[in-house]
Amino acid sequence: MQKEKNSKKTVNANGGDHPADAKERILAAAEELFIEHGYDGVSINDVARKANSAKGLIFYYFTNKQDLFDTVIDSYYAEHTRAIVQGFSGGGASTRERIHSVIDAYIDVLEANPGYPRLVQREVCSSSRGLTKTVQHMEPVYRWGLQIFGEKLPEKGPLSAEHFFISIFGMIINYFTYTPLLDNLMADDPMSEGKLAERRQHIHELTDAIIDKFLKV
Repeated sequence: MQKEKNSKKTVNANGGDHPADAKERILAAAEELFIEHGYDGVSINDVARKANSAKGLIFYYFTNKQDLFDTVIDSYYAEHTRAIVQGFSGGGASTRERIHSVIDAYIDVLEANPGYPRLVQREVCSSSRGLTKTVQHMEPVYRWGLQIFGEKLPEKGPLSAEHFFISIFGMIINYFTYTPLLDNLMADDPMSEGKLAERRQHIHELTDAIIDKFLKV
């Protein structure tokens, strides 16, 4: 996950970085490179240079590049799933409240990890491996969407639960997927605090309009 790193390093008895710090530095470097270049565009040598680490140290912590990549992206998926489950369980009694709670939880994860939607999109489009992993992690979220929207909407057709879930899900994630494009189109920084707040409110307003017209809950 993208986190602000503490500038004070923990030093072990041999005078080097504490092992946990070395592993975290490798993961942070790999995360940045994978987001920027994708799985196929990054080598272990690239990660070693970015992390200012010996190549052998990377293989001490990770079996190979695939293992390193899986560790990076699985941590995102775990946070993603946990946030949505917590949003669903803690969002109140009504369908409307639960939908809005999950929306906020999902936006929180994306705001904290804005590069991951582009990484996931690249992997889904470029490899069966990436698609399989994404399906594995997204399936429970998709099932939740069908469940909560299916309480009030038909199972099939243009106004079905699956279409409403996909529309709201896409409305949230596409802003982050296309941030580099929006950065060149919009007058203001799309990732600024003000624009992110506007986008969140916009999504809630549109969701309420959908709920009022079609779900009536």
